[in-house]
Amino acid sequence: VVALSLRAGQRADDQVAIGKALAPLRDQGVLIIGSGASFHNFKYFFARDAEARSRGQSHAQAFDQWLRSSVTDTDLSPDERIRRLCAWETAPSAREAHPPRGAEHLMPLFVCL
Repeated sequence: VVALSLRAGQRADDQVAIGKALAPLRDQGVLIIGSGASFHNFKYFFARDAEARSRGQSHAQAFDQWLRSSVTDTDLSPDERIRRLCAWETAPSAREAHPPRGAEHLMPLFVCL
């Protein structure tokens, strides 16, 4: 087991580059695991009122639906998938799901592509 830190700056393309550098290990049978979350916004996690929690759930669902589709859509080529995921900040509810400087829980996914 080898643990890696993410690159600072939370740029998806930087994390994809790490994944590409690790790809030869994957080809040798090494399992590459990333741990994270598709939603990480404490404003909604700890909201005291039901309306705010409901907004958070709506944002979580919108972003999660986009993310699932981006990862699993068989009509996307590998390059299209990576381009789409690297532009994650333009996805529905992206910044509500991961506020600026709050996307560290999403970044491991990009290493594992």
